[in-house]
Amino acid sequence: MPEPGAPPPSSSSPPPKPPHAAVLGDARITINALPHQVFDALTNAERLNLWWGEEALFEPDVGGRFEATFPTGRFEGTITTIDGPHTLVFTWPMAAEEASVITTVHYDVIPKGPQTVVHVLHRAPREIAGDWTSFWRGVLDALKAYLEAASAPPSDEASSSSP
Repeated sequence: MPEPGAPPPSSSSPPPKPPHAAVLGDARITINALPHQVFDALTNAERLNLWWGEEALFEPDVGGRFEATFPTGRFEGTITTIDGPHTLVFTWPMAAEEASVITTVHYDVIPKGPQTVVHVLHRAPREIAGDWTSFWRGVLDALKAYLEAASAPPSDEASSSSP
């Protein structure tokens, strides 16, 4: 019998892999907006329709649906963590070969003075073909363009034109 406090006996089999060991995508961007503005753009269905997809649905509770329609098809996820304005995590079942694979998308919204850093990490139990980092960079670029255009001051074109 091992002594109290002694490490457990070693096993000949390797430890099991964590459930979402494969990183499919990892992207980060800095946006000229406050965290609550960024989080609202990520979680408000009306705003999601303006920058992310069509027919967006967002139920802001754990277990709630997160859905939108894209030219490539319908995205349907389930919220697993929502802690505004800091964290949003949802599952995203994806077709991979002959079966569906449950992936996890984790958004971190991090204040940085008058700006916000948004980090998205997409994980799966195994690799799934595709350039997911580029996909998420495109999503973050669209989010940034939407938020920064919404906060841009109105142009003075009307007042600068001559009569």
